[in-house]
Amino acid sequence: MSSISRRTFICGSAAVAVLGAVPAVAASGVKTLANGKTEVSLLTNTALGSVGGVVELDIKKYGGKVAVVRTSKSDSGFSVFKLSCPHEGAIVKQSASGWVCPPPRGHGAEFALNGALKLGPANSALKAIKFTATTKAVTIA
Repeated sequence: MSSISRRTFICGSAAVAVLGAVPAVAASGVKTLANGKTEVSLLTNTALGSVGGVVELDIKKYGGKVAVVRTSKSDSGFSVFKLSCPHEGAIVKQSASGWVCPPPRGHGAEFALNGALKLGPANSALKAIKFTATTKAVTIA
């Protein structure tokens, strides 16, 4: 397990606190590229213009629901992850402080808005998905 610096922890915690206040919206301006990657336009998904913005979309090759979260103002300041709980596979729902695995199928696991594990019974974060980002789009691998 790698350690993080105090500064990184504090900055990340502050970003997560801000992120909890913005509800997720369904993504628009999404296209599947010839190479099988999915491109999410930042122009049409204005929620991703601000730190804390979240959009959700369905991508078959990742088994369904995926979230794109704006975590910082940098061009690559995003997190992309599956919304399937690693404990039992239920789809997590956004809450005031991040994501929660809801009953009856879910067991109440809690995750930060960036997908990090906060409370079990899950024993890992939401599964991260590789992506690249520019000032115009997030391209999910």
